[in-house]
Amino acid sequence: MADMWHSEKTHEGLLRITIDRKDRPVNALSRSVMEELGELVRTIRSDKSIRGVMFQSGKPSIFIAGADITEFDDLTDTAAAEEVSTFGQSVFQELEELMVPTVALISGACLGGGLEFALACRYRVASSHANTKLGLPEVQLGLLPGWGGTVRLPRQIGLIDALPLVLSGRQLGGFQARSKGVVHEVVPPEALDSVGETIIRAHLEYGSASRLFRASKKPGWQRFLEGTSAAKKFALKKARQQVMSKTHGHYPAPLAIIETFQKGLSADDRQRFRIEAKAIAGLAANPVTRECIRLFFLQEEAKKPPAELGAKFDAKDLKQAAVIGAGAMGAGIALLLARKGVATRLKDIKPEFVARGVKTVRDLLKKDMQRKKLTRRQAEEVFDRLSPATDYRGLKHSDVIIEAVVEVPDIKRQVFAELAEATNSETVLATNTSSLLVSDVARDVPHPERVVGLHFFNPPHQMPLVEVIRTEQTSDAALAKAFAVVQRLGKTPVVVGDCAGFLVNRLLGPYMNEAGFILTEVANPMEIEKAAVDFGMPMGPLALSDLVGLDVAAHVADNLYQAYGERMKQAPIWGALKQLREKIGSQPKLLAEDGRSIQESVLRCIADLRKQSGISGRAVLSRKEIANRLVFPVINEAAICLAEGIARRPEDIDLAMVFGTGFAPFRGGPLQYALSIGIQTVVDSLEELAKTHPHLTPSEPLRDCASRGSFAATPGGTSDANRNESGHASRAAG
Repeated sequence: MADMWHSEKTHEGLLRITIDRKDRPVNALSRSVMEELGELVRTIRSDKSIRGVMFQSGKPSIFIAGADITEFDDLTDTAAAEEVSTFGQSVFQELEELMVPTVALISGACLGGGLEFALACRYRVASSHANTKLGLPEVQLGLLPGWGGTVRLPRQIGLIDALPLVLSGRQLGGFQARSKGVVHEVVPPEALDSVGETIIRAHLEYGSASRLFRASKKPGWQRFLEGTSAAKKFALKKARQQVMSKTHGHYPAPLAIIETFQKGLSADDRQRFRIEAKAIAGLAANPVTRECIRLFFLQEEAKKPPAELGAKFDAKDLKQAAVIGAGAMGAGIALLLARKGVATRLKDIKPEFVARGVKTVRDLLKKDMQRKKLTRRQAEEVFDRLSPATDYRGLKHSDVIIEAVVEVPDIKRQVFAELAEATNSETVLATNTSSLLVSDVARDVPHPERVVGLHFFNPPHQMPLVEVIRTEQTSDAALAKAFAVVQRLGKTPVVVGDCAGFLVNRLLGPYMNEAGFILTEVANPMEIEKAAVDFGMPMGPLALSDLVGLDVAAHVADNLYQAYGERMKQAPIWGALKQLREKIGSQPKLLAEDGRSIQESVLRCIADLRKQSGISGRAVLSRKEIANRLVFPVINEAAICLAEGIARRPEDIDLAMVFGTGFAPFRGGPLQYALSIGIQTVVDSLEELAKTHPHLTPSEPLRDCASRGSFAATPGGTSDANRNESGHASRAAG
């Protein structure tokens, strides 16, 4: 037995059940845990002295995190998956049918199967603590709720409100959950137990505890409309259109969710449970689901410090930090730290710069309050942890300082020289540079072993990935502390070596640059966008260039060319657009406002380039050919990064590209995709393309991987041959 359900009965007949899986850091619902729950429910049903049941967690930040995903590997066929779903449904149905009142006292994560469990209880009370999160995130694993979630959530809050929650996997805070009707009440953590008792007593006295809870805020007409069949069918139709527009049919889970709800419109609960189980069976062994689950495991593994790291630092011990630079990025990082309970100083050179950063923080907190992610009091507590400053006083006891000033080498070096004077030798100094070598930024620091890179992606409060950059001089102690910062922030860390572009931008560079080459070759440039989206990218490379900004993209591209030579040779279009910018006095965009065509000024640049180079511009490439041109150079560069030791393992590359750039998750990342089609296929295609595009010549590391049939990292990191292959891998980019 997993021994997760610990019960204690009071003299009044109230059964308190503490959910605490002693053998795991989180409460997760494995098969044995569910069997134990089934036995417990049957015991409660047969014990007439029990008058009410309260479920509460013994772990401070976890109620029930969901199903034990380690058992998902066993779901290799539809029959096994359907049986698991049916079994879980039956256990929760027995819980729901108990004659005594049951109350789930939710504090911490209540996700997936955890929320399905709570929905089977008669009442739900959530803690007001910020770590309380409720949701059904199964869609992110390529699945749908399989233990009654598609039945009970619509029954509780209505299909129209339930549908977007299940389709997005969105997690709700306590107050958000109450506003949606998912929980009945939200109370301070210390009041959960007494409120639970009050609910049970009210139910026993009046047959219901509904009088204790505030009424629904929805107006009567809205409740009536949501109950009509026509409204539900319209909501499902719109949801399908939105899903197809966003995913282009690459992901079966959202469509299966819509179909499950659709079939359930004319069914009773018993039939709806069967529909849900059948849908789970259809998804469990789907290749897309397997890749989504693989990425989940990679993400969880990445959150653990590297096994070879010879030092430790507990993320809970992070007490004080500072951020230098109060721009959008610096303010966002400072807010992340303050939200996680870290006293944070936000410093810039002028009061007006600091004031602007403080305003950014206030605006983000205000949005969180409007979305009911935070109460006003919680927002004030976060803000109180932030200390604005224009000098370096008070930094001696900081655990870590993150620099986020402009991408100018001399300015960054000056900041680090000043930080070295203002801090103690154990304070970790981290740079958030995206294009400069960390070792170059740190060259004037007396103790360079305490310098690391922490490359956040913009916007930092939304993007899940952080690159943790280790130089040749970075100590294990400094790396451990930097890693702990990312852990504390709840982000996904990927440890990479110090090189121009680090890992993500270095791999994204060839992708974006190749789009520039193709732009002057193809008859219809918009096919580039369509090919990328068809492949599974969240947007095309031209739209991404406009989003990042052509100035930034050109700056990164120039740095990569300076560092790596001919294979990163810039497409001529970028130089032409730079001249256009100087001519018109503003930064041009590639796409028109509607995103469906190329700007006329850009088309003129393309026409001029074609004349100068003798390119006809009439090439008709299939979308698959365009996608190969975009993606295969990324795979080529990734193989070089592995050979150099910039990435520790192939899985880190896949994880970084999926979470850092949105690389098609259902394909598993660039290297997993290469394995699925055959590495030799990539080599052969690049060799053919190199006949007319020499910069696409496959690298020796990629050829070696093809001969081995795998992307296993080369032991020992960079060899002389590999360093020559990469161009000037150690040259400063900036």
